[in-house]
Amino acid sequence: MRQLRGRLARAWGALLDGLGYLAVVLMAALTVAVVYEVEARYVFNRPTAWAVDFTEYALLYVTFIGAAWALRDHAHIRIEMVVERLGRRPQLSLGALVSLVGAGVSAVLMWQGAEVTWEAYANNQAMLKAWRVPRWVLILPIFLGSLLLAIEFLRQAWGSFRELRRR
Repeated sequence: MRQLRGRLARAWGALLDGLGYLAVVLMAALTVAVVYEVEARYVFNRPTAWAVDFTEYALLYVTFIGAAWALRDHAHIRIEMVVERLGRRPQLSLGALVSLVGAGVSAVLMWQGAEVTWEAYANNQAMLKAWRVPRWVLILPIFLGSLLLAIEFLRQAWGSFRELRRR
């Protein structure tokens, strides 16, 4: 059982690392696209038809595929001024509570994302901009990213509970 948990933890870490690196690559591509668009528009007076759409879509993907990775690495915004002054047990209790609330919010977002994604797929909706892209492809990361975020919040809550039990 311990080996299985170890393998699952390593696979989870590899998945989050891969998605984090993908988010970084997308952010770099997004940056290049914005610079290219600005130069094409203002230097050559020849704006692109694709750059604005690409940046909009890429921002959605970066946000949701990188969220669980950022949470795992404690890269989200945190207010530590109060928490730092608490003892270790209250810190762990508060961490568990915050993680459970975060998991709940993520689960609601995941559920709503799944509904909207399915509706877009079932109704064959498309985004009618420079690219004709199926709408479900663009909103799928809301569901998937929220699922991964909920799992990571639950993992962190479980870690806090385990450490509380040891104390």
